Amino acid sequence: MINFYKHNEDLKQSYNDKTPANSHKLSNSVCLDSIDDILRECLDLEEMRKAGSFFTGQKLASLLVNKFSSPIDTSSLVVDPTCGAGNLLIESSRHLPVFPSLKNTLEAWGKVLHGYDIYDAFIEAAKLRLIFEAIGRGALQDCTIEESLSLLQNIKVKDVMSLSEGELDKATHALMNPPFTQWSSPNSGFWKKGKINAAGIVFEHILNILPASCSVSTLLPEVLRSGSRYKCWRQYVESKFRGTAEVFGRFNAKTDVDVFILSGVKSSSCSTDLIAWNRASFGKARIDDLFLVHIGPLVAYRDPENGGLHPYLHPKNASPWSTLNNINETRKFSGKVFRAPFVVIRRTSSPSDQYRAVASVVNVKEPVAVENHLIVLQPKDGELRTCEKLINILKTEETNKYLNNTIRLRHLTVGAVKSIPL
Repeated sequence: MINFYKHNEDLKQSYNDKTPANSHKLSNSVCLDSIDDILRECLDLEEMRKAGSFFTGQKLASLLVNKFSSPIDTSSLVVDPTCGAGNLLIESSRHLPVFPSLKNTLEAWGKVLHGYDIYDAFIEAAKLRLIFEAIGRGALQDCTIEESLSLLQNIKVKDVMSLSEGELDKATHALMNPPFTQWSSPNSGFWKKGKINAAGIVFEHILNILPASCSVSTLLPEVLRSGSRYKCWRQYVESKFRGTAEVFGRFNAKTDVDVFILSGVKSSSCSTDLIAWNRASFGKARIDDLFLVHIGPLVAYRDPENGGLHPYLHPKNASPWSTLNNINETRKFSGKVFRAPFVVIRRTSSPSDQYRAVASVVNVKEPVAVENHLIVLQPKDGELRTCEKLINILKTEETNKYLNNTIRLRHLTVGAVKSIPL
């Protein structure tokens, strides 16, 4: 963080510099797309990951603020509990008036804008950038940089998980881009043991302590929307929240994580409204109507080579979009094996791939040992032609679009495959 502190000091020194070159520099400091480049210059990738500091760009920030069910004005209380360097607070301030005096402007903004982060360098940067945002919009400097910073007293160093209900009970708007790092599970309520995506933990905590009818707009990682491990999290959110989940896609060109926007209102009572986590077509036949769907049970590095000798199928020898009448590799395996005909789909799959559900038909005589990087689909009618019809469906653009809306992770799940419309 040392270089980021230096960046802040440089901004402070620029406060009284009225040269055109400095004006351009200060304008660039409040550009929501530039701060990511500045951050990458000041921090190495490991520091950024540890801080969870991947800041919301202009397009996403605008979308988040515009998703609020009620507009931001001087009577609002806007809170960003994981504000980082303040991008979302800056975007929120653009819905507030600017007064001729910088002091009066910051006094008004300071009552509306509340932000928290555990890194004091980010908090200071957020305040400085809001000050320069106000100046850039025409507020005349009539106070020192120190006084200007003090007027934004509700943007401060604080751990989001230490926030309590009383601190947010007057919030009218909450927006956030929480960290996407892995945290240890709280091991309480619906959470299972192990590592959990921090964004899910943070959002659950904030949702619990926000007042009823608070307007909420948040950016979250795709795994929370479509990952099977987070099904209970989604059900819990539905019990306290009325809103929508909207797929966005990749966070930005430099960060290979897909995200979605969850927006709506905190419920005043236990909500029974279901959130459309994906835009699936209900009422249509699905794959699981005609097929039994399993993950291949063989884990090559873990399972001992004992038991019967079987044809051995894995992604490298499962030729895409073909019918396999012969498998040239064998392996001893004592676990579950599959009798043909059946279909296999590669689990590794990205929204950037030409086909999301790359498949093969298996039609060999012997029971097959299938590796766990493949998903096995057994036709309930036992017919080869049913498998061949499925291959044609999986190769269509409609299937690609469905899966890109349903699961933008870098792998497919059994649940996503089961739900593919036929």
